[in-house]
Formats: sequence, C-alpha cells, structure tokens
Amino acid sequence: MSSLSVGQALRVLSTGGLCTVEKMLGEGGQGEVYQVSFMGRSFALKWYNDRVLRHDKRLRTRLQTAIDRGPPSPRFLWPFALVMGRDSTRLGYLMPLRDPHLKELHSILNQSFAPSFRVLATICSLLAHELHALHAKGLAYQDLNAGNLFFDPETGQISICDNDNVDIDGAPSVMGGVWEYQAPQVVLRQTGPSRATDLHSLGVMLFRILHIGHPLIGLRARQFGNLSDPAAIRYLFGTDPLFVFDPDDASNRPIPEEQSLLNAYWAIYPGFIRELFTRAFTDGLRDPLHGRVQETEWRLAMARLRDSVMTCSCGAENFYDRHRVAATTSTFACWYCGSALPVIPPRIGIHAVLDGPRRPPQHVVVLDPGARLFSYQCEGGQYNVASITAQVAGPPATLSNVSRNEWTCRHHGEVIQVAPGDRVSLKDGMQIEFGTTRAEVRM
Repeated sequence: MSSLSVGQALRVLSTGGLCTVEKMLGEGGQGEVYQVSFMGRSFALKWYNDRVLRHDKRLRTRLQTAIDRGPPSPRFLWPFALVMGRDSTRLGYLMPLRDPHLKELHSILNQSFAPSFRVLATICSLLAHELHALHAKGLAYQDLNAGNLFFDPETGQISICDNDNVDIDGAPSVMGGVWEYQAPQVVLRQTGPSRATDLHSLGVMLFRILHIGHPLIGLRARQFGNLSDPAAIRYLFGTDPLFVFDPDDASNRPIPEEQSLLNAYWAIYPGFIRELFTRAFTDGLRDPLHGRVQETEWRLAMARLRDSVMTCSCGAENFYDRHRVAATTSTFACWYCGSALPVIPPRIGIHAVLDGPRRPPQHVVVLDPGARLFSYQCEGGQYNVASITAQVAGPPATLSNVSRNEWTCRHHGEVIQVAPGDRVSLKDGMQIEFGTTRAEVRM
C-alpha cells in the first residue's frame, strides 16, 4: 500500500522548498519510489519505511555524504537532496528519474533479452569504469548486484541506481548485500563492505553478464537442496569458494544439465578474458587485498573484447583472439554455424603519436560492420563511449568520419583528405592520421 498520496507535499531540506507527489513508480523491501515535481521538473523520490529507518542508523549520514560529494558521473542516479514529511518522522531523498528506455540487467540474466556481444562488452567496460570513478572519490558501493544496473539495449550505455548503499570506504556498515555477489570475507562476517569487496562483486557481475551462470555455483552445489540456505551460502561463497573453471581443481565444474550455456560461453570468449576471470576467482579468492582484478584492468579488457567482435556470414558474433594466431591453421570455426573464419581478420591498429619511434598500437579494432572508433582512442582524453570518431561499414570495408575533424589518409603515395561526414574505402597498409594519432589498416 502506498504511504504517500498524489498531490502530497514534502519538505526538501536543502532548499526549504516543497516537492509534490505525482505518482508511485514502485516499491521494495526498503520502501517506495515515487515520481515527484520539484522546481518545475520531475524527479524520483525514494521514501523509506519505518523498519529501515529504525535499523539503519547511519542512513541519513550516508545519504548526506553522497549528496555532499556529488555523483562520480551522470550515469549514477545520485541522491541530491533529503526529503522529510511534515511531522519529520519519515525520510527520503530525491534523485534523477531513470530513462524508461533502459532495460533491467535481470533481463539478460533470465535470458528474456539477448543483446549483442558488442553491447554486453560495452556494459561491462562501463560498469568497471564507473566503479573506478566511485572508488576514486573515496567511496565504496557496498551492495553491487544485478538489481542496481540498467542498460540501453542498443548502445550498452548504463545507469546505476540504489546509490543510497554508497558510503565512505571502510565506514561501519549494516549492509548485508545480495549473497551471490558478496565477497567471502563479507559472507563470513570477517569484514564489512569496502572497495576490496566491491572488486569481488564486480568480477561476479561481469562474469554473470557474459556467461549467464555464476562463477562459484557448480557441481558442489548439488549437495544442497536450497542455495539460499545459510549452510550453502557459507560453504559455497564463504569458507570453500571454488571457481567453476579453476585450472587446478575440477570438483566444481558447471552442472551439465543446468549450466551448459556456461561452458558454451566460456569457449567463445578470447583467451585474455578467460585469463582475467581465472585470476579473479583464484588469486582473488585467496588474496583479497592483492589478488583481485582492478577496475581499470576490467575496463581495458572489456573494451578490447568489444573491439574484437567479428561477425560470421550467418550473423553470429565471434571474436578475434590473438591466442589463436600461434595455431597451425589459418582459420577457426564459427561457434554457431561452423563456417571457417580467419584467425587474423581485417583490422585497424591505432598508435598513440604521429611522430617518434614505432610502437605497438594502443588499440586494435576489428573492421567489422558496426564497429566504432571512439574519440578517446583516436584523439586522446578520458574513456568515453558516447563520443565517436569513426564508424565501420561494409563490406567492402569503409570508415565514416563522424567526428568534427578532417583526416589525412595515405596509401602508396596517394593522399586523401576525409572531411567530417565523408567516408574512405580502406585498403591494406593505409595510414590514417586523426590528428594526435595514426592508424594503420591491415586487410
């Protein structure tokens, strides 16, 4: 039952003004969410129930800390003002409304929606990037789980909600979190949530996004009738966690009849992704302070995964994997139809500077229709997948200039200027000068 009524006015503490309830958006274990009008605009109001206010004594302090420090980026639906009822017994906060176009991450995990691999990799890279931005402000998320994340089904852009979980890294916490994402030391109550435990939760999130299954739920789970049983949680996620693809212990491999998808996805992804997940759930479990994969490592790997997509003629997305280059054959089979695909596909390597000694490219992007070159790759600056420099079309492979700058392309003595809005046909050995970087095409 709704505890607020349409038209009801509530005090906004930072301004002394009022917000007015427009409609109820939803409810959960902590309270309700409403759409409210404030200063001529619509926002979301999270309104806590009495039980939460009695139990979570640090809630108001935690919210005020978040408000004072401000959001790490616009992708966080961040609290910006506290709200109280006229009798001052109830509390809530204002935040931006979520774009209704975005989908819940649960739609991927329950397989009701299947984005492209390129979108999945973008979701993963952005999640790692945003968590790094949060940690850089001295904050920890504390309760990272699938219910916190929404995504654009076409681009992979994300929004992160439930930011009332955020607190100063290392602050005392009553936060329990969702058990399947908790780090072992939190499950065992050896420590509270922190940046270090966020890193474990991040690894679980990324694995689930890419594989659907859970990295620690395998054959060992068969001995328990209910995975939410405290004994099961303590064993599988606390005292004896074991990666389902642990290279030295096969006792927790995926359950064949229940998790065949997990095996299939694990085989599809390139070696560098498998290596990172293996480290996250071997070294990361044994050494939580030094063994966990860092946010920046995940971001780089997931961006590389996004840029490695190569599409078979059947439409299935595969991946360029440098691990295969050492193989004796020049082709490998599409995971879906079995057609032969080139081990080394047409690609573009982006070098950091125009002049100076030749160095390996910082970014390698497969020339797959729909692939994008971003401004941070071609023109420098912060990681940003909203700013695009070039778009790949084809076949035959062409590169469209969607930036504001003119390019210079050189090929066997021919010089071609590519103005914004124009496109260039790509040829083996062509060099493209974007301004601060040089790209080299290999067909």
